[in-house]
Amino acid sequence: MHGKSARRLFPAGLAFGAMLGAAATVMAEPSVAGWIERVRLGEEGIILSAKLDTGADTSSLHASDVRWFTRNEAHWVAFEVMGEDGRKAHFERKVVRIAEIKRRGGGKAFERPTVLMGICLGRVYRVTEINLADRARFKQPFLVGRNFLAGHYAVDSARTNTIEPDCTELKVR
Repeated sequence: MHGKSARRLFPAGLAFGAMLGAAATVMAEPSVAGWIERVRLGEEGIILSAKLDTGADTSSLHASDVRWFTRNEAHWVAFEVMGEDGRKAHFERKVVRIAEIKRRGGGKAFERPTVLMGICLGRVYRVTEINLADRARFKQPFLVGRNFLAGHYAVDSARTNTIEPDCTELKVR
């Protein structure tokens, strides 16, 4: 673009850039959390140790005894989750989608049911997608992905257990 067209667009571009800059300064900075934190799941209140993983798109939960069933013509799953205190909680959730998980090394992908669950991390409570998995071989039964963390938490890989789940008001953010 040259000449008069470029001169007409330039001031508008500056105004737009200024608006973006102003919006960026209004947004709150994310809180900092360690790479391992305790979280609380839903209203059931089960507490778990979780790995905060900015490399994972979606959160993933270790679930045992996963059973599929139909309710109101929709697919649902029932499953158990063991809290860090040894208490088991029973959950029933509607399946919102089937996540296709790629294997490292290019093997055949596999599928996991994905459900919506409330997560409390620090003072942030959000309902987010979680895929149900067998995470028995991992140290943390729950992996919190970017779908929960984005815009709310920055993760400091040198820190662990810096915040406690405290969502007494259960405000969705």
